[in-house]
Amino acid sequence: DILGLRTRPICRVLCGWSVGVGHHYVHNLAMSRAIRQWWTQSNHSLLLRSQDNLLKSLVSAPAVSLDGGSSPINGVQFRNNNASGDETLILSHGFGSGLGFYFANIDPLLQRGNRYSRVILLDWLGMGGSERPSCRASPTRSWSESGSFCSSHFSPTQATRFFTDPLHKLLETHEIQNATLVGHSLGGYLAARYALRHPERISRLVLASPVGFPAKPIDALPPSQLSPGMRLFDALWSANITPQQLVRMMGGSRGRKSVSRTLRKQIPHLASASSDLLADYLYHITVAHPSGEFAMNSLLEGAASPESVGVFAREPLEDRMVNAFDPSIRLKILFGDRDWMRTSANEGSAARVVSELQTRNTASSASIHLVPNAGHHLYLNNAPDFVSHILSDF
Repeated sequence: DILGLRTRPICRVLCGWSVGVGHHYVHNLAMSRAIRQWWTQSNHSLLLRSQDNLLKSLVSAPAVSLDGGSSPINGVQFRNNNASGDETLILSHGFGSGLGFYFANIDPLLQRGNRYSRVILLDWLGMGGSERPSCRASPTRSWSESGSFCSSHFSPTQATRFFTDPLHKLLETHEIQNATLVGHSLGGYLAARYALRHPERISRLVLASPVGFPAKPIDALPPSQLSPGMRLFDALWSANITPQQLVRMMGGSRGRKSVSRTLRKQIPHLASASSDLLADYLYHITVAHPSGEFAMNSLLEGAASPESVGVFAREPLEDRMVNAFDPSIRLKILFGDRDWMRTSANEGSAARVVSELQTRNTASSASIHLVPNAGHHLYLNNAPDFVSHILSDF
């Protein structure tokens, strides 16, 4: 039991929190990372190497590292020499993922369209190959009212800005204006929050299977009324126990096998070679130092009502976008037709946003679409249609 007293010191070390000294836990980031790297057989250099192997093997266009200056964000860019304009397309990943997951979209985006002079893939701060701040500098929500050693005491707004402020600095460094910003899942939520705060930088916004539109149900059940399974889920969520931490606990061999099995189950149509490269990449970004993954609890919360079970943003998008979204930004929301994120609450809330934006401003270009033959990873499940939505006029 990873919540048992005997395993807590081990988990603190492998998860990057602290090491025990006497009756106190003293944060020792260097020792924690060294032990974790030995146990998981992974480090930052191997992570970036797996990213390079993935992109070089599965993308014909050459990737160039994005010089972020003082930015802690990891990114790569692809140039389109046949572009008629100078627009930039930015693709941002979801929770537990990384920039390499867009490998199937790059060549079609460059070959089928001439709108974008460059395509940028980036990792959110604390995820993928970007810098990973320590837990106290990451969006870590305390599991108790009295706080915890590792809690950063970030509010949901501060947790959002943990991700969006470095993105803004990167766009400023590269003087990027009028960009098309694409965000998947949690990345869709963060992309929307960025567009709300910095509309002058964005001309088009694509939210692919985004989380976070509706508010938590007012009839959400208290923990005492949840089923045993849901109570366990709620306890793990509240204690910041992430899927990544479970893989770290497995170690190198078992962890790799677990990641590979999960990936093949979620995206079964990938060719064996592609799946192997993606699994190796996913393993390294999964067992890297825990940081941005704590956003799972700081930005989102699980809730169950008599009618449904779901994940909801602590600061939902619906009211914010209806009241403050810049109508000059062209908005497109995508869900896969077999998308688990396409709950009635989330899809319905997104549809209300589109309807309200269209009603309040006839010049607004907002739409919502279903991508056929696609689940949550619609950019991989149906890459041609996903690319078509990005390249088409909104």
